[in-house]
Amino acid sequence: MKILPHPTRAFRILSAAALVFCTALPSGAQLPPVNPPREWALTDGNVSAALDTFDGRTVVLRFPNGQRKSVPSESLGEADASYLAEWQEKQPVVMPDSAGVDISKIQVEVISEDEKESKFVYRTQNFEFTCEGKLTQALLRDVARNFEATYELVKALPWGIVPEPEEGDRFRALLVRSKVHYEEQGGPKNSGGFYSGARKMFIIPFENLGIKPLGKSYTKASDYNSDTLVHELTHQMMHSSLNLLPPWITEGTAEYTNSLPLRLGMFRVSAAKTGLKDYVNSMKTRKGGVPNPYPIDKMFEITPEEWNATLEKTPEASHRMYFTAFLLVNYFMHMDGKGDGALFVKYMRTIARARQQIEDFKSERKAFKQKSGESGKAARPQRPDILASPENRAEFEKSTLEILLNGRTTDELTKQIRNAYRRYGVDL
Repeated sequence: MKILPHPTRAFRILSAAALVFCTALPSGAQLPPVNPPREWALTDGNVSAALDTFDGRTVVLRFPNGQRKSVPSESLGEADASYLAEWQEKQPVVMPDSAGVDISKIQVEVISEDEKESKFVYRTQNFEFTCEGKLTQALLRDVARNFEATYELVKALPWGIVPEPEEGDRFRALLVRSKVHYEEQGGPKNSGGFYSGARKMFIIPFENLGIKPLGKSYTKASDYNSDTLVHELTHQMMHSSLNLLPPWITEGTAEYTNSLPLRLGMFRVSAAKTGLKDYVNSMKTRKGGVPNPYPIDKMFEITPEEWNATLEKTPEASHRMYFTAFLLVNYFMHMDGKGDGALFVKYMRTIARARQQIEDFKSERKAFKQKSGESGKAARPQRPDILASPENRAEFEKSTLEILLNGRTTDELTKQIRNAYRRYGVDL
């Protein structure tokens, strides 16, 4: 969910050489070592091959003759799953320099335009979005490239996220003309946009993107910006992990992505410091100025229900929460330890493994129900520990938080965060 957006930030123009449909390795980055061959238990028999790549879902095996084969990770045996988990744990953190799209290759397909019903449907490679008004060509191209650029950004960040639609072959979104329609669609009060897991789509009102009418179409207003769009897109790209993440990470990661300098479909991760300063400066222009950070010990304990209630009832307090969530994620990504995001990536890899266990269990349970209906002799799948009880869930959350604390108390962490931001010229 996104609070009401802050004023548009000024972004530096990227060089033409940076506008490439890729994620670049930082200067001096080391390529991962070649993995030795081993025995893999595939559905059609055991094979000897080396692990080429693994993105959390798909394993690519490399055979001695140089050929490669893609295999779904859920189809492998327990020994293979353990090997993959250990392999992931050892992988170095590689932060992309930039991530985005080649704007010349973005294509938007008009699916339908029904002026009478105020329903205009557009489609890109990975998205299908419905608007309650016809968008001008310039606005349509900008929205489309921001959709696709955010998809590439979340995929490129070392968070172990493999963006896939919950259903169908594209992500879905709804852009509505007014706040009234937004709230009728379930939009919480005092919010600028929200992602609905139940409906598998995100919804944003035009005014929170800075879109105004122009004749029978809609175009960019003077306050147009993509912050809210990027924020909600990030939630959507991370949908499979949201129920395992505390709200400060759910919202902090979305604030982090929309703080990164974005220009012509390209996010500059290496310019996160510039994004940080712009983010804080935008706070200074708002009523009340830069809010005091929310107490970190309390931030770690907030439930999703408490977070949403604060947003609706006390929006000023929610500004503090969003601001602090951003500061935490940005700190763990770029300031903690060696500044390489190691602890945060370790945390996200742990979440990814738990997510995979849950998804495997759901697949096994579906197969179990089918087999039980056919023969009644299928073995019941074992529920993952995290789903066994509320106590297990609480213990999981505690253990994952300990990854980030790394032996520190919240008071010690708070002092380190303040000192780190002070070195960046941000006085908290």
